[in-house]
Amino acid sequence: MEWIYFSPHLDDVTLSCGGLVWEQRRAGLPVSIWTICAGNPPSAPLSPFAESLHKRWQAGVEAVAYRRLEDIASCAELGAAYRHLQVPDCIYRRGNMSREALYTTEASLFGQLNPEEAALVDQLCAELLEILPDQALLVCPLALGGHVDHQLTRVCVEKVIRSRPQKSGWDLWYYADYPYARNEIQTLANLQHSLAWKMHAYPVTADGLLAWQRAVAAYASQVSTFWQDLDVMKADLRSYAFQAGGVCLWQRKDSQTEQAQTN
Repeated sequence: MEWIYFSPHLDDVTLSCGGLVWEQRRAGLPVSIWTICAGNPPSAPLSPFAESLHKRWQAGVEAVAYRRLEDIASCAELGAAYRHLQVPDCIYRRGNMSREALYTTEASLFGQLNPEEAALVDQLCAELLEILPDQALLVCPLALGGHVDHQLTRVCVEKVIRSRPQKSGWDLWYYADYPYARNEIQTLANLQHSLAWKMHAYPVTADGLLAWQRAVAAYASQVSTFWQDLDVMKADLRSYAFQAGGVCLWQRKDSQTEQAQTN
């Protein structure tokens, strides 16, 4: 079956799982990365917060189109297919009633989903139900760090799974959101020792690590969000992969995916 990784933004799956995606593709497995928040901004003027991020990214007025091109290049490094859904990033979204920007500060990105997003959740779930294949291994973020778009992605994927009978042909896995995972050591330790969860660690070869680093570097506009420069990014990613033993995926123990393998 195809592995479908859900990425909240145009970089999250590569950041979190790039080495594993490359290893799976090298083994001949079909893998695709579906980015949820890859849509164009609305025609309304950007909020001052969104404008400040565009300035930091140095991507110009066509920042989202530029980021989609980065994603295409990154997926090519990993050998993965890609799909860009049309939900705008949270920094662009406005309330259905108020028409005001919903997320206007750095702190608001890591709070609760705005109640006005309920209709968006229903809309996204309906779209996923329409386009997902009948059988697939689905991998969504744990939403470590609490970014609202990561929450949105997990909520929608879990709702889609619940909408189908137990033996739906969909197996659900989770990945730790890197680099937020660096600050969630205790949360991951709790999951590892939980009776309700099972961790699967997948080694990444030296070639896989290099491909992972190249794929992250393809997101040139985003590197400064987390690192001083590319060398710091590469060292940080190497350290993270070493400490984690590669890439870890998680399953609930009542899941029916115990037989699913990556090679």
